[in-house]
Amino acid sequence: MKKTLITTLILLFSLLIMKADASMIVFDYLGDTVVQQSSVERNLLIRSDDTGEYDILLRPLDTAMTSTDGRVSIPLENIYINNTHEDVYFRYNDYSNLFKRLQLNGGTKSVVAKIRDFGMVPAGTYNLNFEVQTLDSDTQAVVSMSTFMLQFVIPPTQDITFRGEDAEINVNAKDVFAKNKKIATDANPIIYINSNIDWVLLINTERFGEGAGNYYIRTVSASPAVTERLQERVQLYPDKEIVIARGKAPSSNEYVSIELAVEGKDGKIMKAGSYTNNLRLILREDRGR
Repeated sequence: MKKTLITTLILLFSLLIMKADASMIVFDYLGDTVVQQSSVERNLLIRSDDTGEYDILLRPLDTAMTSTDGRVSIPLENIYINNTHEDVYFRYNDYSNLFKRLQLNGGTKSVVAKIRDFGMVPAGTYNLNFEVQTLDSDTQAVVSMSTFMLQFVIPPTQDITFRGEDAEINVNAKDVFAKNKKIATDANPIIYINSNIDWVLLINTERFGEGAGNYYIRTVSASPAVTERLQERVQLYPDKEIVIARGKAPSSNEYVSIELAVEGKDGKIMKAGSYTNNLRLILREDRGR
């Protein structure tokens, strides 16, 4: 009799373990982080090997999503998960109902985690820990508890656009015979910078070539977020790289306006002719000096 009772208890305990394992909800990733102009997204997959109906609740264990280096923090109010029916938002240490009466039948369900209305997110890895609670939809009994770390990996992105008129220097007959005269571009071209990493803007003179005289460059203006710019004019020589400006991430449509100018060499008059000088703009990660 005693042996039978022990056997029955062991069998009942085994069934309870099997039930808990069978109803476990597992979160997994489906693809990489996708960075768009106004949002950051990552597809998630919910799996279960059970055919029951469950309510799935998520509770943030962190007050914000933070980068692994601790430099950037994204408030919970900017983070949500779309369950294909609605956007589910979160508050610290509170449960949010992601699904009601979810029945996977041993299959999967895809959702999309998003960051929005935060602006450009600096490059890096961002983490937010959740507690996942699974409830039986009928009895509201807790079936399983687990944790899941929502992670976004933001790759470095940089681009520059060149707006305004071409950087042309027009030297007329009167200018040619004026010694030591500085002749600048008719208009000051504007360079717009987008970068989610600290950046440095350079001008490359590898294919500069020969010109009518000595050429110079300087910046005439920049947006407030540009931390450093070339305010004093610098002479251009072939095969050089000159730092035009620097800035910190994130930089969204920050701008720098430049001026190019030419003067006669050694106080001499400028040589007549048509000259094309190739200057290449380069945007790089600023890794310090």
